[in-house]
Amino acid sequence: MKGTISHRESFLSHIQQQLGKNSSPTASIQHPEWRHQVQWETNGSLSKEELVEQLKKQCQQIHTRVVETTPEEAPSVLRLLMTEYGEGAVMTSRDRRFEEYGFLPMFDSLQQEGISITSWNTDASREEKLRQAEQAKYAVVFSDYTLAESGTVVLSSHQGQGRALHFLPMMYIVCIEKGSIVPRMIQAVSALNRSVEEGEQPKGAIHFISGPSNSADIEMNLVVGVHGPVQAVYLLIDDE
Repeated sequence: MKGTISHRESFLSHIQQQLGKNSSPTASIQHPEWRHQVQWETNGSLSKEELVEQLKKQCQQIHTRVVETTPEEAPSVLRLLMTEYGEGAVMTSRDRRFEEYGFLPMFDSLQQEGISITSWNTDASREEKLRQAEQAKYAVVFSDYTLAESGTVVLSSHQGQGRALHFLPMMYIVCIEKGSIVPRMIQAVSALNRSVEEGEQPKGAIHFISGPSNSADIEMNLVVGVHGPVQAVYLLIDDE
């Protein structure tokens, strides 16, 4: 059941008065002007190709494979990856880009071969969606932004893409549009903030995922993929 908020403004005004503040709680916030903008300057002058090279180099450090492809060949490359890593159930987000890049016929072909293909179903119960995600070998999603500096993909939770999709399947395949690559977190966060300021509904959660988990015990024995997917692959699509 969805709740409602009553008397919000009067409640906040009362708190402001008790704190000795006279400004309205809804007054616009004035952002400070910083003399130095190091967060923007770091790697800010890199070309797109240089950002791609930085991303690939960083992915070697976070045990994440990068496979480059063209928009036309992306579906067949994804199919080859699934052959290489072994057949298994696939769960995808509900994203218009799967249709735009021609993935749907390939998914239909996999279903005809007897491989389960499901997408995050907004009408299904929470338990059913969790069950499907847990049983899926592959999660296939699109990133919203990708940070070259850290090899991090930025994805939001919404009705067509629940959090479990990123953490329960064994293999995590992220389709990355080359145009979505930005130098650092500041560019991605600023873009997300602008979208809200322009009236877009804030997302339920925003995930910053840097490959499979890397866990080491007290003796520093590294184990990859203890929490979440065991392997991660970035399918880099040259959309420019």
